[in-house]
Amino acid sequence: MLELIFQGILTCIQPMNILAMFLAVPAGIIVGALPGFGAATGLVLALPMTYGMEPATAFVVLTGIYIGAEYGGSISAILINTPGTPAAIMTTMDGHPLAQQGKARDALLVSNIASFSGGLFGGLMMLFFMPILGNFVLHFGAGEVFVMAAVGLLLVGVITKGSRVKGVISVCLGLMYTFVGGDRVSGFSRFDFDIPMLVGGLPLIAGLLAMFAIPQMLDLALGAKPDAGSIKLENYGVKGNMRLFRHWFSVIYKTQLGNIIRSGFFGLLGIIPGVGSAVPSMLSYTAARKASKNPEEFGKGSVGGIVAPETSNNATVGSSLIPVLSLGIPSSPSAALFMGAIFLHGMTPGPNFMIKEANLVYILIMAVFLCSLVQLLLGVFTIGSFANILKVPGSYLFPCIIALCCIGAYAVRTQDFDIDFFIGFGIFAYFLSRLGFSMGAIVLGAFLAPTMEASLIEALNISPAMGGLLPYFLTRPIALGMVGLLVLYGVIMVLLSLRQKKLGLTESKKPIVTGPALWSGERGVDLCIYIVVFATALFFMNMASEYPEQNRILPNATFVVLMGISVLGAVQCLFFPRMYCARNVSALKHIPWKKLIIMSTVLLGYLPLMYSIGFYPATVPFIVVCILLIRKWYGEGCTGREFVRGIVFALVFTVVALLVFTILFKTSMPMPEWLEDLVYEWF
Repeated sequence: MLELIFQGILTCIQPMNILAMFLAVPAGIIVGALPGFGAATGLVLALPMTYGMEPATAFVVLTGIYIGAEYGGSISAILINTPGTPAAIMTTMDGHPLAQQGKARDALLVSNIASFSGGLFGGLMMLFFMPILGNFVLHFGAGEVFVMAAVGLLLVGVITKGSRVKGVISVCLGLMYTFVGGDRVSGFSRFDFDIPMLVGGLPLIAGLLAMFAIPQMLDLALGAKPDAGSIKLENYGVKGNMRLFRHWFSVIYKTQLGNIIRSGFFGLLGIIPGVGSAVPSMLSYTAARKASKNPEEFGKGSVGGIVAPETSNNATVGSSLIPVLSLGIPSSPSAALFMGAIFLHGMTPGPNFMIKEANLVYILIMAVFLCSLVQLLLGVFTIGSFANILKVPGSYLFPCIIALCCIGAYAVRTQDFDIDFFIGFGIFAYFLSRLGFSMGAIVLGAFLAPTMEASLIEALNISPAMGGLLPYFLTRPIALGMVGLLVLYGVIMVLLSLRQKKLGLTESKKPIVTGPALWSGERGVDLCIYIVVFATALFFMNMASEYPEQNRILPNATFVVLMGISVLGAVQCLFFPRMYCARNVSALKHIPWKKLIIMSTVLLGYLPLMYSIGFYPATVPFIVVCILLIRKWYGEGCTGREFVRGIVFALVFTVVALLVFTILFKTSMPMPEWLEDLVYEWF
């Protein structure tokens, strides 16, 4: 173990990997600071670029982005009271009030030190728990892997924000995503509608980009830009900044050490599928307030209220990677993208990965430590610069992100269909997210489906020798233990719900909700959704009846769950109208339809243009049009000067993208022969 640790350190401090850290961590901070983006979006954007790298360098880059993004969410939370990541929601409680008191720089430094501490804690958890879990997973068979994946997906669906019914449907949609094309066991093609392009399945990376990038970008383009000028940062200079940093570093480790350790352990909850970093952040904040000698200060600018959530959310970085590496089961969308990177490099995460690729495992662990240190240094010396990220115009950000995602979608399989799918499915995903479906749950379902299906079929093949499937599972104590824990979790949730309901009745005798539940609101929309889901599941189940028994087991189970949960949702709509009394306005009515139609037309028009004149020439007018449109919607004006500035920016961005992706990373894009010959003749 010591030898592997030493080799991991030596690999991470190679010049190429050091450079990768100092590029990836600030990139992650930038993505995390942009409201609504988060670590998953940053990893999605970076994943295609790591395809041509060595596995060790790729893991260092992704680790740097993951850690940087979790910290970066606190920047917008503190400065504009808008969390850049879900985990930073709790940081707004005390970070923004402290900034309003004229201590914005102090709040950012406290967040930086706490995030660094959480990163170290997560690395330690990986270092000590990975070998233990690595030995433990050797006892895992097909039954245990299937049960753990199924339980994890069920938890993801249940604890998803918003409707639990839609959360479970989201998980099932993720499973269905992988049913198209050849299955991972026998290669038998399913649900391809006799379309040759679908025999290979739906593109996974393009789908990830569509679900994470386009809904957020459309929200950015069609909505309003946050005000980044409400909080000012004084110009302290390097010496003043270092003096302030030393002060807070000393204060935090003298007065908040117990808070850091406790919050770090809450970060260990990131190992549980579906928990993510937001839940540990919330729990650690609550625990810090209860343990504080001055709980009344929380919510008014308490340092402990910043330290707790920022420590726990960065601690989840290390803990969320433990089940990915040891079991091949992601616990969050970000962890799922790490798993995708392992697949991209021709390896399969799980027990065998822990043995065969032990050197890469320890490189990743050491990268967590070193990237946390880089994050600390960057946070100290460049706080003012990173704060300016929030001033990036959305009109410039939107087309650049879309263009980069097109490159990412095309790079993996070099097929035009993948770009088409990215744009088309992304617009569809925008409506799904608006209707309350969870993109993260869909992604986790898509990543876990192959593992579940392979494990289930293996268990079915083994079980006849043990008297059947039920006797087989009864001889698997680990699998039974996980099912028991799930049942215990369900009982606890029911008891807590009943207790909260009882407390609510005693505290107030007034009805919580008044007024009729109108069918024109969410109630009517949800009923239509559940009918469509039921009919769709029934249609695909009928189609699956023609497939061999082994190839329709998991699909049929998924369709049965979909039909059952949609019936439950319909029953809620029909017979429990009080649930909808406060939601008499449909989410679809809040959509700026005129702007959406215009922007969707621009996105769809980008496709034939790039196929006719090439991706890079088409990107220039695409960026210019997007800049002018979004500036108009923001009320910023579209003067001739802005038009010229947009053209210059589009040309510079396109040339840089051409040099980086085509020349440096050798990523081909749709391009006419004359342009391709010209590019390679020049470079």
